[in-house]
Amino acid sequence: MRSRTAILVAMLTLFLAGSAWGQAGGTSWDRLTPEEQKTLKPFQDRWNSMSPERQERLRKGVDRWQRMTPAEREQANQRYQKWRELPPERRETILRGYEDFRRLPPDEQQRLRERSQWYRQLPPEQRESLREKYRQLSPDQRESLREKYRQRSAEPRPDARRDAYRDPGQHSRPLPRGDRGSGDSRGKRNY
Repeated sequence: MRSRTAILVAMLTLFLAGSAWGQAGGTSWDRLTPEEQKTLKPFQDRWNSMSPERQERLRKGVDRWQRMTPAEREQANQRYQKWRELPPERRETILRGYEDFRRLPPDEQQRLRERSQWYRQLPPEQRESLREKYRQLSPDQRESLREKYRQRSAEPRPDARRDAYRDPGQHSRPLPRGDRGSGDSRGKRNY
């Protein structure tokens, strides 16, 4: 169980850690607190050869794990089990995406978080409609769309907020904005 906890902490660190606050020379194993050593035991043999940034991420993961409630730990364990059940190719894709995300500037990361939150708040039928429209695009159209968004991300524009609500497959029609508390239904669509 303790080994599972330590592995979970490492995985949480990979997915949830913010930017690394690495120390110049890292932290030797014997300078860790007894609680950190207990949780990070699976990493003991290679700890001193890890980069300072990785050591710091793992230590922050331990700290987060210790602050979690039992319910939060259970949820984290469930997410970890789902992660382990994924095929290796899917895990590799997710890790590459995570690393790509970490390399983005903070404002771009924030834009993607907001866009993701907006998407998750859409009703399931609208999310499925958008996924289906994307599936129907040819590989060239998909790449063109991705390139367009990459360029758009690199060049901030005053109308970027409005454009964030456009359907990637139909640039002339606005996407549903969802309830923003204003009671205004303009721009909403039923798909």
